[in-house]
Amino acid sequence: MVFGEKAMSVTEPSTTPAEDSPPAPAPATRTDAAPLGRVSVLVAAAATAGWAALVSFVPLLVLVLLGWLLAGGAGAATSALRVAGAAWLLANGVPLHTPIGPYGLVPLALTAFVAWRLVRAGGNTARALADRRAALLGAVGVAAGYGLLAALLALLVSGPDVSVSAPRAFLTAGGLALVCAVSGAAHRSGMLRHIAGQFSPAVRAGLRSGAFAAVTLLGLGAFTAGGSLAWHADRAADTFRAYQAGPVGDIGLALLCLLYAPTVSVWAVAYLSGPGFAFGTHTAVGIGGVHLGPVPAIPLLAGLPTSAAPTAGALLLGLPLLVGVATGWLVARRDTGPGLTPLVFATALSGAVAGALFAVAGALSAGSLGGGRLAMIGPSWWQLGLAVAGLVGVAAMAAGLTARTVARVRPHRTPAGGTRLGPTPTPDASPSAPDGGPSAGGSAGPATDGTGPSAPTGADGSRDGKADGAQQPAADPAAHHQGPADRPGDDGGAGPAT
Repeated sequence: MVFGEKAMSVTEPSTTPAEDSPPAPAPATRTDAAPLGRVSVLVAAAATAGWAALVSFVPLLVLVLLGWLLAGGAGAATSALRVAGAAWLLANGVPLHTPIGPYGLVPLALTAFVAWRLVRAGGNTARALADRRAALLGAVGVAAGYGLLAALLALLVSGPDVSVSAPRAFLTAGGLALVCAVSGAAHRSGMLRHIAGQFSPAVRAGLRSGAFAAVTLLGLGAFTAGGSLAWHADRAADTFRAYQAGPVGDIGLALLCLLYAPTVSVWAVAYLSGPGFAFGTHTAVGIGGVHLGPVPAIPLLAGLPTSAAPTAGALLLGLPLLVGVATGWLVARRDTGPGLTPLVFATALSGAVAGALFAVAGALSAGSLGGGRLAMIGPSWWQLGLAVAGLVGVAAMAAGLTARTVARVRPHRTPAGGTRLGPTPTPDASPSAPDGGPSAGGSAGPATDGTGPSAPTGADGSRDGKADGAQQPAADPAAHHQGPADRPGDDGGAGPAT
């Protein structure tokens, strides 16, 4: 054995570095790496901002050019390019100034697509930089670059018939990009998860349930608006026929209605929750009464109510309350903490979150279609936010307390005490062998050396200390005589004996 160890020590290369080996190159200094980091942030932000703008602009450009070609190429091609640029700026919330007045009614379908691309841009920037601080700095760079592109496009679009303020385009589009890119970067870098982990269970439950209530209400508004349009389908068909634009014009009108469908859905939520909305100055559309003037001939507007809802129509106010009841029941099934106080706080917070989201949606869905009578269109953002927050919050609070106290609904918890978000996990148990021996997972039973029975165990499953000492002999007597240099695995050792 000694001869084998010596042979191994001669044949194996030494793990210690040679004395005459050249020294390792010194790492780059901080001053050398800092400019490269700044350049990397700028390059990543510029690339992702430009890609987000291009991906959101090209579909509009293709649709406008396709319509221009199908219409026989009437007018110059530059006019079609300017129309596509103006539509892209409007989707970013930038108002257009026309000879008849400002045009600021945002197509929320396009805005949602633009926001999604900006969120992806922030996430891609964070992935490229792989650092939280650099990711946030890159998101700010995305917003700045995106705003500069919007300002440049505003200068190119402006002309005698349509003009766009370049500073307004920079601030509005850049602000939208800042919110979306920072959200995407924070999500991609794990910062949102880290921040959410600092909140209490009641706060997390309120935030999630408020987002659930807002999405459910928006779907309910879309269903209501679609049902009203289907009820007045003959009126919408007459509007299509009045244009006599042919198949190309009908397709264009249908696309226009689809782009503004989310906007009308927000109006429907305002109608259901009580405040209603306006379609022109000194007008009001609500469940209690309708005061409308002449409406533009757009098929999507054929579903606007022309009179107050009947007595049974007051039941429509109960639809947001049903959403609040479902939200409260959902909160009651979550782990909000001991007692009823966290539950009350979570349900109130869910109403506040839903109201805040719809206040933003109400502000985005309001605008103008020129000056004069159509200078005020859409709901009041603060009235819509307060109404949704009150209806959802009160209904959720009542439903949550009822579920906990009367229906005895308890949050599902894991064995560790956390909230169960899915099926209860079963503990990992190693299957025992068929012959009653040790399991395949390696968890063996009491060890015996073949000379006697195993050591007795106590009531808690632990063995007696004397028995442990008696039943753990050294497996290899030579192991007690190994020095540090002879142990296999130590740095500088000679390896295993042969």
